[in-house]
Amino acid sequence: MRNTRLNWKVGGEAGYGIMTVGEIFSRAFVRGGYFVVAHTEYPSLIRGGHNTFQVRIDDTLIRAPIRPIDILVALNAKTVDLHLDEVVPGGIVVHDSKSFQAAKRRSDVTWCDVPLAQLVKDLHLPKVTLNMAAMGASVALIGYDLEVLNDVIHDFFEDKGQEIVEQNVTAASAGHAYVAKTYPNVYKGGMPRMAKTDRITLTGNDAICMGALKAGMKFIAIYPMTPTHNIMTYMAAHKADYGVAMVQPEDEIAGINMAIGASFAGARSMVATSGGGFSLMVEGLGLAGMTENPLVIVEGQRPGPSTALATRTAQGDLRFCMHASQGEFLRVVVAPGDPEECFYQAFNAFNLADALQTPVLLLTDKHLATSYFTAAPFDTTGLHVDRGMLLTHDVPADFKRYVSTPSGVSPRTIPGTPGGIFNSNSDEHDERGYVSEQSRIVAKLVDKRCAKYFTAAPMVDGVKYHGNPASGTVLVGWGSTKGAILDAVDYLRAHDGVDLGFLQVLYMSPFPSDKVRAQLADKAVILIENNRGAQLGSLIKEHAQVRPDHTILLYDGRAFFADDLVQSIKEVL
Repeated sequence: MRNTRLNWKVGGEAGYGIMTVGEIFSRAFVRGGYFVVAHTEYPSLIRGGHNTFQVRIDDTLIRAPIRPIDILVALNAKTVDLHLDEVVPGGIVVHDSKSFQAAKRRSDVTWCDVPLAQLVKDLHLPKVTLNMAAMGASVALIGYDLEVLNDVIHDFFEDKGQEIVEQNVTAASAGHAYVAKTYPNVYKGGMPRMAKTDRITLTGNDAICMGALKAGMKFIAIYPMTPTHNIMTYMAAHKADYGVAMVQPEDEIAGINMAIGASFAGARSMVATSGGGFSLMVEGLGLAGMTENPLVIVEGQRPGPSTALATRTAQGDLRFCMHASQGEFLRVVVAPGDPEECFYQAFNAFNLADALQTPVLLLTDKHLATSYFTAAPFDTTGLHVDRGMLLTHDVPADFKRYVSTPSGVSPRTIPGTPGGIFNSNSDEHDERGYVSEQSRIVAKLVDKRCAKYFTAAPMVDGVKYHGNPASGTVLVGWGSTKGAILDAVDYLRAHDGVDLGFLQVLYMSPFPSDKVRAQLADKAVILIENNRGAQLGSLIKEHAQVRPDHTILLYDGRAFFADDLVQSIKEVL
């Protein structure tokens, strides 16, 4: 019986190319027909520090990491010191005893000594390629297809030239050859290459970028900030192909104001940041609300307050995003839970921003934003760009940009549209955009902007229900907790005969009060969140008048692991 699942982890100092190795390893197994969930951890340092990349591989659908490690690849002694206890009994530690001696030892694991540094030195390869040798060694240990790995290495480095490709392929092949000769018995019978599929591996940030480009985004301003920094690198690589103007501003304040200006001029615009950067953007958010400019904002959460854990994950910004900026106006807030939702909700965010003429916040976190997941190619059938009430011709003779309507949404024009001239500023104004402090006009325009909340509510599908609809116990979560919850539900059904339901809240504003209330009525509710304050739980109590029976909260900067969550759920059942 051959093995079809594996949990693999590589660790080493920054500069060893840990992220590159992890991404290539993930792609190789997806290309070979497997499902993958891969996440990386690294400290909040400009340079140096301990980095890891963990890849969970399975022949069935998986959505979240688990904790026990089957194979640990240690590129330095610190990896052994920090992660040896995570290796399962009977697991393997790949190390290079000629490069370092680990202080910790265990007799119930196999120590696979591979002279990685010497292998690449003998081949006159750059030292950094020892990470490729380690990956080749890992493939040999588990009996996977080296050809698949080399194909992925070729594709990954192709843009860097044939010499770089050959160096990395040679290193991987050397590590593979050494292990195949020295340790011929593959781990747990080996992992075969599965049937080829069209599945892809990507991060939540990748999917957001793809959705934005599909939606016709033409301007993005982004000051690089973890965990949305690779939105900037993705867009930099593809902007020319899609005619996108990308700006790295001097700070986040300038960035959001540039995006508002681009939106005013008619371009679909986006900014991306984290909680700290969004704090700087808040004044601009209010400007977009007052001038009724469409705008999409990606807010990738990480722990706070202040800098806190800049490279870790959290769900602590929910309330902040819902109420950011002073005054009353609609901020649409959507929290996708996986790459598929990142793609479709990013696309939808631009349509909503145009239709409602208000900011739309796409709320992610470091785990969803930068981890790698397996997904099917996105089906774009039925995706249509809707610019809302944007007038490009036949502007009414008595055009009023902010005319009060039952929906709260008014026709708008862009500069240069014949007959479409109007005033726009950050002060309260009348229907033509002229500053006004008259009480009747002020109340009328406040009512107009707030009416958008009720207009927006039927436009969004605020919740998704997964699992057993008849279950008396319902798990409730949002955002990146989705993957761990779904894996936990599957495990408990298969191994414990416990068939739970899971209510995923997708839209936080407008909040789907009636749907949440209906799904949770007369149920035992277990709330699962990556924050201390149970922020979704407070929204459910406020809007749906339902109080969770139990809470499972994690706020140490780490994501939920599926196996840990299973145990936590069992404790409260």
